[in-house]
Amino acid sequence: MTETNSKDVLAFLDTIIPDTPEMQLIERQELFRLTLTQVMRNLRKNLGLTQGELAEKMGVTQSWVSKLESANNDHAFESVLAYLDALGADFEVTILLKGKKVAVIPALLRMTPEEFEASLSTVLDVSEELENNYQDINTLKEDKITCRLS
Repeated sequence: MTETNSKDVLAFLDTIIPDTPEMQLIERQELFRLTLTQVMRNLRKNLGLTQGELAEKMGVTQSWVSKLESANNDHAFESVLAYLDALGADFEVTILLKGKKVAVIPALLRMTPEEFEASLSTVLDVSEELENNYQDINTLKEDKITCRLS
């Protein structure tokens, strides 16, 4: 597809897809899905593994790995973690609220059982961090409510 044709397609889509908060959220979700699958695929390839080799390591079929690497399929959180674990990678989630980091939650995939036991306090620390940020969250919620009323 040429650049002109792709611009025409995007312009056409702009005329038929409403610009609503719901559609904007869907667009962001799709962008995240595209980015996640691209990063996963690149990581596997950089490690020199084929889909078949990774599937064998995971105990699944090659087509399952292919579907997980495709942005056209839903990705269960557990499946993404299993994929990353099989690659020897880890995963971390950062929760932001109005641009402020509220919590960072590591998946802890690459830990030994002993390290995992020792890190259980991290879960408590995250809970405590959220509790400490609770007042900030309430303030942000009140700001949002105030903005809606004015």
